[in-house]
Amino acid sequence: MFFENIEDIDIPKSITGKVVIKLHMGEAGNTTHVTPEDVRVIFNKIRENGGDPFLFDTTTLYHHKRYTIEDYMQVANDHGFGDFPIVIGNDDNVEMIHGYGIPKELFEADAMLVLSHGKGHIITGFGGAIKNIGMGCVNKDGKRRIHNPDRPEHVPEKCKSCGACVEACSDNLISMDEDGNIKVNYLDCSGCGECVKACKFGAMIKDSESLAISFREFAVASKAVLSRFPKDKVFYVNVLKNITERCDCASDPGEIVCEDIGYLADNDPIRIDTESIRLIKEKKPGCLDFETWSLFEKKSREVLEGQKNLSEFG
Repeated sequence: MFFENIEDIDIPKSITGKVVIKLHMGEAGNTTHVTPEDVRVIFNKIRENGGDPFLFDTTTLYHHKRYTIEDYMQVANDHGFGDFPIVIGNDDNVEMIHGYGIPKELFEADAMLVLSHGKGHIITGFGGAIKNIGMGCVNKDGKRRIHNPDRPEHVPEKCKSCGACVEACSDNLISMDEDGNIKVNYLDCSGCGECVKACKFGAMIKDSESLAISFREFAVASKAVLSRFPKDKVFYVNVLKNITERCDCASDPGEIVCEDIGYLADNDPIRIDTESIRLIKEKKPGCLDFETWSLFEKKSREVLEGQKNLSEFG
């Protein structure tokens, strides 16, 4: 359902007990993430249900300001979330579900509310509820598993040692030695593809099938997380405000590309993300990479709405 004001959203009575609010609190310096004021409204509504909510997220794969629990807590405090109870998942204290390490702190909750900022995303085209769960609820090894299929490959024989790929990598994972040899830190690569776009000689490439494989892993990770909660114990809210081309993982996500729309609430992650895209398209056609999102949606439906059990995914 669509709401102009977040105060009008009704949180189901089943979202009670110990409730995890899955929230991306923004990279250091980011100002377009979900605001503490909006979080406070959701937080209080859960309390009115008799629930005991806390904010939850995981550390990043890349070495920015949210790479460690301590640093993330500092960022959360700087962004105005310091008055809320916060848990940042421990990378080592995990429950393994279909090869994904999911912090056990998440599963100490009775219910989950997925509070997502709807905006563009450099890999998936749009970041909403599915991305918030799939990437945001797994440890660093899980993040690598999702990203690994879509990592760029360096082709030395085509390389002119121009350094464009080095400059394009915002995570500083590509380096060039004094002899002009390129080295890529694939362990922490998120597969954003900026180096591929920057290379004019075809020396950084991606396999055409790799993106679809990565998108399937996004959905499998989401399915793994959701498998531990009864369906009526998960609820989703998407905030369609401060809509930027890039996601909240960026300190500078770029300019606002679409005027504020409002809020969506639903009990289905695909439905809420699909409706978010429809509303954004209606308001500002062409403002995001809707073609890439379409592939992401297709793979998400195959996994989350399909009949296969997790054990059937390779």
